[in-house]
Amino acid sequence: MRNSRKNKVWIYLSLIVAISLDLFLLPDSVISWKPLFTLLFLIYWNMALPDKVGIFEALFFGVVLDLSTGTVLGLHAVMFVLITYICQRFFYQFRVSPIWQQATILFFLFFVFKQVFAFDLYSLQKDSLIDSNYMLTSFIFALSSAFVWPLVFFILRGYRRKQIRY
Repeated sequence: MRNSRKNKVWIYLSLIVAISLDLFLLPDSVISWKPLFTLLFLIYWNMALPDKVGIFEALFFGVVLDLSTGTVLGLHAVMFVLITYICQRFFYQFRVSPIWQQATILFFLFFVFKQVFAFDLYSLQKDSLIDSNYMLTSFIFALSSAFVWPLVFFILRGYRRKQIRY
């Protein structure tokens, strides 16, 4: 039982680091292009330890990210829950896929994620979904997230093997 609590602390600590990376890593000029580390970390932990990280963590860290970024309350949370559900539903297929195939799947998930944020009530503009600039931004966001995925995967796998005890 003690190892279980200790493992949760290590996992939550990595997710707090991910939120810090999302908030403080890059300047505001490229903020719409940078990968969303919190979601990447959640996907990894959901794939590596699906019994320890799930819907509750996705909801909790989504709300924390909403509160810290000032977006519509619940938008990150709902998207995190949906993507976590998809990852848990297709856990066995996703986990055994090669890293390039995982990155390709994540590219499409992150592209849809960014498109949903076009419906953000605070930044809603006329025809924002068909705006070519927004589509390009969504594409670059999804591409950067897919390219960062192997790095996140291997770093967190090393972290898990060193810190998480079963």
